[in-house]
Amino acid sequence: MAEPKKDYLSSLASEIEKKPDSFKEEKVERIVKPKRSMDPKIMIGAAAALIIAIIGVYFLFFAPKIKVENFVGKTTNDVGIWAKENGIDTKNIVMNQVYSMDYDADQIISQNKKEGSKIKKDSTLIFEVSKGADPDEKIEFPDIKNMTLDEINDWISKNKLSKVKVNTVYSDTVEKDQVISFDLKSVNENNFTRGTNLTISVSKGPQPAGEVTVDDFVKKEVSSAEAWAKSKKVELEIVEVYHDTIATGLIVSQSIESGKTMKQGDTLTLTVSKGKAVKVPQLVGYTKDQLEAWAANKENAVSIVKKEVYSDAPAGSVISQSIKAGSQVDSGTVLELTISLYMPQLQTNSREYLGKDYLALNAWVDDVNYRGASITAGAWDGEECSDEYPTPGQIISYHCMANDGTDLPHGCDRPLPLNAKIGYKKSTGGCTPKPEEPKEVQIGLTPLGSEAAMKSFCDENKLACSFTYVSTNDSAGTGKEDGQISVKKGGEPVDPNTTVKAGDALSIEVFYNPDKLNNPDKNDEN
Repeated sequence: MAEPKKDYLSSLASEIEKKPDSFKEEKVERIVKPKRSMDPKIMIGAAAALIIAIIGVYFLFFAPKIKVENFVGKTTNDVGIWAKENGIDTKNIVMNQVYSMDYDADQIISQNKKEGSKIKKDSTLIFEVSKGADPDEKIEFPDIKNMTLDEINDWISKNKLSKVKVNTVYSDTVEKDQVISFDLKSVNENNFTRGTNLTISVSKGPQPAGEVTVDDFVKKEVSSAEAWAKSKKVELEIVEVYHDTIATGLIVSQSIESGKTMKQGDTLTLTVSKGKAVKVPQLVGYTKDQLEAWAANKENAVSIVKKEVYSDAPAGSVISQSIKAGSQVDSGTVLELTISLYMPQLQTNSREYLGKDYLALNAWVDDVNYRGASITAGAWDGEECSDEYPTPGQIISYHCMANDGTDLPHGCDRPLPLNAKIGYKKSTGGCTPKPEEPKEVQIGLTPLGSEAAMKSFCDENKLACSFTYVSTNDSAGTGKEDGQISVKKGGEPVDPNTTVKAGDALSIEVFYNPDKLNNPDKNDEN
């Protein structure tokens, strides 16, 4: 409690005591009135009341009353509205702006007064406000051409790219959400920043189909429907059917009636006439005459191709057909018919293959087997020499058998079973040796050199040589001397390169000197 104030008289007495003695002559007496004692309870109550009054006055007139809110994440506009509602002068509000990746532009990042604290109207409030992400910060430029729309949006959001614009357009060539193109303004990819203008075009896929009113195409050419479909962006499906009255190539019906609508890109099915069908009957069993009569009918305008084979069916009859009986086919359709040749016949006379090379018989067997038979042939009767068929490989004899090896009762004269066997004997050559052919030899130089050598040559090679002797006196001018010879064949002189063979006739002239014959001594000298 505060110290009680002193009364005036007590103060005055104190002052007098401090005065000089002369001043003390005057006598001052203090009259003390008896104090009244107060009740302690009353004093405590009065003190409490006083304290409450003082606190009430403080809170009523002096204490801060405005409760601060949490503005982090809110905008500066939110702060202004709150300040106006609470009578706060905006001059006392300070906004410090900074770049931030965590807060968008104009959002409050922090505040100097905590949430829940109380301030006066003239209190200073300081806020840190985001200017958004730094537009001059370099950003790594991705491979946009290979990004999807979702990937691009994630890239934009992650890097807070406010200057990137994405346009979606229809495209028939680029898949939905794939990049068509991009336009990077005034900078290259290496200098891309957050503030760079970038426009990206992304595909929305093909444009939604519009509606088309269907025309009437019945009994019209397919070409007219094709032109219409191309102009209206409609797909066509062509189904061909036979029709007895509507000509080939004309439209019989359409899947969507004329006057009704369909979407672009949808399919219109057209049923097109193939003309009147050719009905193929059961031709198997037809005889030659029956087949010719059926083929002659103009309504049966198919192209018949025949294949002839050996069988036990009558010759000329149909064995099989390539088109099932009861089928309807186009005019001109190829119909393959297998025609019977009946049984194979080996010969038309009993000696047809005698003397022929066995390979000729084997060739006949191959031919009939190619046409449906199953005949076998072989030299089961062996081989031997034959003067009648002296060429090796000639057939000496043959006979026809059933498949079990028994001879056919009619031999080879009539048509053979399809699995017949033909056995033959073939020649190894003639039995009687042929005379040896004379061999050819050259006369050569030695035989032409002397009479003795020539006689020996003629004897060895079995030549018909005739010798005549000519006097050198009678053959003056020939240049021949005693002992020399001259050989002629057919009256013509021969030289050492002439070839002769046994039996050839040669004329040999032997020249002699008669003088030597008459003078033996002279001969001895020579």
